[in-house]
Amino acid sequence: MPANSIFPLVKAIERQPLVMAANDNLLQVLACMSQAKRSYVLVVDHQQHLVGLFTERDLVRLTAERQPMGSLTLGQAMQRHPMVLTETQLDNVLMVLTQMRHARVRHLPIVSAQGSLTGMLTYEGIRQLLKPIDLLRLRRVEEVMVPQVICVHPGVSGLDLIRQLHQHQVSCLVVTQTGQPGLPPLGMVTEGDILRLQLQASPPPLHTWQATQIMSSPVRSTQPQVTLWQAHQHMQIYGVRRLAVVDEQERLIGLITPTSLMQGLDLIETHMAIDTLREVVADRTQDLSQSNQTLQRQVHERRRAKAALQKQISRERLVNRIADRIRESLNLENILATTVTEVQQFLQAERAFIYQFQGSTVGHIAVECTQASCSTLRGNAQLEAVLHRIQPEFYQQGRLYSIPDLETTDIPSPGLQLFRQLPIRSLMIAPIATKTGLWGLLMLNQCSGPRRWEKLEIDLVRQLATQVGIAIQQAELYAQLAAANARLDQLAHADGLTQVANRRQFDQSLEREWQRATREQQPLALIMMDIDYFKGFNDTYGHQAGDDCLKAVAQAIQATARRPADLVARYGGEEFVALLPNTSLAGATAVAEAIQQQIQGLQIDHAGSQVSAWVTLSLGVAVTVPHSGQSMEDFMRQADQTLYAAKVAGRDRYQVANS
Repeated sequence: MPANSIFPLVKAIERQPLVMAANDNLLQVLACMSQAKRSYVLVVDHQQHLVGLFTERDLVRLTAERQPMGSLTLGQAMQRHPMVLTETQLDNVLMVLTQMRHARVRHLPIVSAQGSLTGMLTYEGIRQLLKPIDLLRLRRVEEVMVPQVICVHPGVSGLDLIRQLHQHQVSCLVVTQTGQPGLPPLGMVTEGDILRLQLQASPPPLHTWQATQIMSSPVRSTQPQVTLWQAHQHMQIYGVRRLAVVDEQERLIGLITPTSLMQGLDLIETHMAIDTLREVVADRTQDLSQSNQTLQRQVHERRRAKAALQKQISRERLVNRIADRIRESLNLENILATTVTEVQQFLQAERAFIYQFQGSTVGHIAVECTQASCSTLRGNAQLEAVLHRIQPEFYQQGRLYSIPDLETTDIPSPGLQLFRQLPIRSLMIAPIATKTGLWGLLMLNQCSGPRRWEKLEIDLVRQLATQVGIAIQQAELYAQLAAANARLDQLAHADGLTQVANRRQFDQSLEREWQRATREQQPLALIMMDIDYFKGFNDTYGHQAGDDCLKAVAQAIQATARRPADLVARYGGEEFVALLPNTSLAGATAVAEAIQQQIQGLQIDHAGSQVSAWVTLSLGVAVTVPHSGQSMEDFMRQADQTLYAAKVAGRDRYQVANS
């Protein structure tokens, strides 16, 4: 058995690696690496062929060379022609690990036979695949730790830190009090810290930074006597990739990294473990083969009981599925259609339909689902006329009826005899009830021949009828709630007397249209109106006539300003406003004239008026394209002052504000 059959290395491939374009700015690339928590980024061309690779180690190199990150592109900074393998070359875990170690790489791009990028292979992915718990438990940290740790003192500049990372080709430095090993670690500077430093909005010069400003602290540590498995768990718990190894006095004696863990998996020991696993798999396979033979004999003996149980489970799942859809949906028509479709298909009935009662007796077929061998009842006036003779009181008690054969079964009840006039041989009828009483019937038919309905099928239909009743109640309650909400919304935004918009709705609409007109630099018109001598009207005709007058005037104005975006509102007392978006001065003037004509056409007597025998309006028209020096309050004030000018000028007229 090949090693790859036990550990298929393709499962360790990261199928969605971080990929960016060669012309991307390097600082943007670093930000993406930090956000995605990746230590690398790949570059491909338009045909998805691998062009290059950029890692945190390349960032350290560029920083040590004092390259200007903001002016570099990813294509200028990346490694060209990195080491790659195809998926067909991943047939041996040990061989791939050996190649990565010899090449001193931690990131291995995987490409197809045509050279297209298919993923990324890392030590972390391989370690997750192998899950070498036993091997890691047998090795201790002191066996594989890196004893020669590069240490620096806290005052070392950022530039010197980066140069040492690049010079020694290491992924981290440890900060101690004197810069020498054998002392407690104060912090750790990693390639990831350099990445975060470069991502600052305006990073100061590297030579002005000290190690204490860059390092990660506190340092996560472990003891040399613990197992590699315990060290691996500590890395996962703390979310770090490196652990300092300290003695009992917390003095630094080494370092352990993911590479150390992989080196802890000695290739010979790993090979022996794989061979052992092969033997275990072979033994298990033989045991499974023998067990399968025993199971086959047992399955043969229990097949009937199992088939019956599976059938019952399937029916319960159908009921639960329909019940879930009923709870999730408020569309009664969809629920009814789903119910008849699924029950017809599940029970293989030639016809399934729901008959809904309307009024006291006559009803209609709400939904129907039939097989090709069975005619459709819905839409056939002659056949539906037979169903109209169904007597609802016959089903009021909630009893379910099943008749195997209408031609041979003795049917004493007239309530069921009428079905003999339909092209049906066998039927099942389940009443659908709500809290208010009988709502309808769920019916299943066989047309081509008789059918004896099983008890489990009868129970299923009974359950479904109950669920449909719940759905109907739920839909009715939702409709009542929607109607109540609509009424509340109307009360909140409409004037109770005139039924046009109220002051609150006008204020909200004006603010919204003002912002839109400001943004789009479009004209906004406002007409303020006042019924002339309305107090005299009330004194002469009474308040009831006054209310009727307000209603008539409001409807006349509403009939004139009838574009979808136009808004007519009662502003207060006998005052009305018309908000006209995207309306020029000429357009607003035309609307004002039309409103006057509408009011004149009403010919409402007004003996208390000093300008006319009928009810008239004074109107103030203001039009503006909002600008930075103008407020919405200024616009309202302008329209109000123009209305006042129309009153001063003699009433029964409109006045246009100066632009």
